[in-house]
Amino acid sequence: MLQIDNKSFASDALEDAMRLAQVKALNSFTFSDCLMYLNYAWRDIYDRMAMIDDGYYGTNVRITEKLTKLPPFVKNTVQVYEAQSPIDSNRLLYRASGTMDMTSPRTYKISGTDLYVPYAERATVWLYYVPMCKQVFFTHHNRDPKMHDEYAVKMNSIYNLWKMKVYASNGEEIIIDKQTELLDNRTIGKIEFVRRTTTGLSDTDKEDVTERFVIEDDEGEKNWQITYLSCDYPYIFVSYKHKITGDHKSGFFDRDWNWNDYNPFNFIGRDSNVEYVAVKWNDKTGMGAVVRDWNDTYKTKLSSDDFAAIGSEVVGGQVETEVEDGVDVYYLLKPRLKELGWTPDTLLDYPIPEMYRYLVARLADKLSALNESSIMGVQKELVEARFAFEAYLDRDKSSFKRMVNVNPPTIDDWL
Repeated sequence: MLQIDNKSFASDALEDAMRLAQVKALNSFTFSDCLMYLNYAWRDIYDRMAMIDDGYYGTNVRITEKLTKLPPFVKNTVQVYEAQSPIDSNRLLYRASGTMDMTSPRTYKISGTDLYVPYAERATVWLYYVPMCKQVFFTHHNRDPKMHDEYAVKMNSIYNLWKMKVYASNGEEIIIDKQTELLDNRTIGKIEFVRRTTTGLSDTDKEDVTERFVIEDDEGEKNWQITYLSCDYPYIFVSYKHKITGDHKSGFFDRDWNWNDYNPFNFIGRDSNVEYVAVKWNDKTGMGAVVRDWNDTYKTKLSSDDFAAIGSEVVGGQVETEVEDGVDVYYLLKPRLKELGWTPDTLLDYPIPEMYRYLVARLADKLSALNESSIMGVQKELVEARFAFEAYLDRDKSSFKRMVNVNPPTIDDWL
């Protein structure tokens, strides 16, 4: 029997919560409100998961100095311990000290973000902590995007104090600020950032970043070519087209060159096949992206003269041939232009399905309260979802719970 792994996204959680809370319109709340309440509910559930079992998100870091700062984005510390390795060694737990025994052996003191471990320089000490939960995003209006018949391609090369210069494979510079179409028919050879100065562009302060934009397919081949490239500090928005399959991939790099997939329509069960036309980020409204959706196309009939004029491949579309009554008939296949949010849609599939159910119930409870309505279905689902979440999150059902001893056992304990 065919097994299908159903994936749940943040936009699914919002839609399910609004339907449960009997909110009649998806635009009843602003993007900033939805994002705020979504992350509030997710953060509370994340904290509860850390209290039940910190192993889902906990991480270890080595402490090498007596006085140091806690790592960035620490939600809560769990243990300070001594061990040769976090994996294959017994842990000798340290205890929290007071003001009168701060320098005592195997103690630690946390004050704000300061961490004081007097034995850190003479022993192998580790800090085990739970980091802050990552922010959850959803794509605004991906359920009901605004449609456009035509939209001019817009790209930008200015990236704060740098200017992005793009060169074709033959060495010719491509001025992307003046491009009126996508880069389908241009093979990019080099991309570099040049420092901007008060007198223009620097001749010496430049960096070749071509390799940073190279992505590989599943077989490790470099078959993805850039069709859209635009800077909007601190992000660089890029669209790719696969040379063989014709599929499109879009997303953006942040200032640390981390890639983020743009997946506005993944909730339908298939990967998004979109290509940027114009995009700018906006944290308040969430809008800012106009895309060509290659999973939603339409076709218009072409005459033989039109086909001869444009050929089999056109920028922003492609030509299909069908046989009708023994005669070749040509159709121009074009994607629909859609305007929607620029943020990706976060996948919510970890660690258990009950987490998603509980998140939907928490959101529905918040939304119904904001509408000043008391819905019995929401309250009943909230109670049932909380019970399922609390009961099944902890995977260790095979043993009784035991206290974690701060001090190792002695001969008196065994006697």
